[in-house]
Amino acid sequence: LMVGDSPETANFMKYGGYIPLTLELIDRDETRKLRAYARELAAAGLRKISRLVAKIFTENGGLGPYMGDSKTLFGVGDPSTGGHANLGTLALSAANWDSACSAVYRQPMLVKNEDGFYGTGPQMAVNPKFLLVPRALQKTALEICSGSFVREAEHMYDNVLKGSAVPIVVPEWTDPNDWAAACDPRVAPAIFVGERFGLAPEIFIAGDELSPSVFSNDEHRLKVRHYLAVWVNDYRPLY
Repeated sequence: LMVGDSPETANFMKYGGYIPLTLELIDRDETRKLRAYARELAAAGLRKISRLVAKIFTENGGLGPYMGDSKTLFGVGDPSTGGHANLGTLALSAANWDSACSAVYRQPMLVKNEDGFYGTGPQMAVNPKFLLVPRALQKTALEICSGSFVREAEHMYDNVLKGSAVPIVVPEWTDPNDWAAACDPRVAPAIFVGERFGLAPEIFIAGDELSPSVFSNDEHRLKVRHYLAVWVNDYRPLY
């Protein structure tokens, strides 16, 4: 049997920084703000992951990063010639959401990264589970995926798309026209987050009296560190 291996690679990057806490700052902490430092650093680390993933969809003017086949993540073209067939330009609506789901469902599974085999696999046959939207489209997404009824002019009927996806608001997206579909990563994974020491950011405190900064400057240091690699391994589960 031929194995359709993915040629995608990624580099690990180190993110983080530290906050200096001097004795004077601690003495002036009248409202106990320092207690929030560790929590805020952890939240900043998790939002960093959010920004790295969100950037995948907006890079290169919305076409996404270049992949191993030298094509951008999102693009048109027939899968039989290596096209990704996962880029649309229509506004978010019930009909356009259903069209996006259909396009993902029809994506051919990978057989082998070689001419003559592109697009020859059976349909992936997986519908997207998540509808990613900016805050401006939250109401529209909820109406499509959560509303019980659809009202058009003088008519009202059952919303057959109810439960077809889980709307997720992406805080980093500011263009009110942006929206995307993504499959359940447990079924058809697309975006990977590699970590060296866990998805939760590491937090360290240099507060011992013999720590260099404390010994010389009476400065305690609160440090956050994240080793991450974020990349797209497969374009098929995304639209």
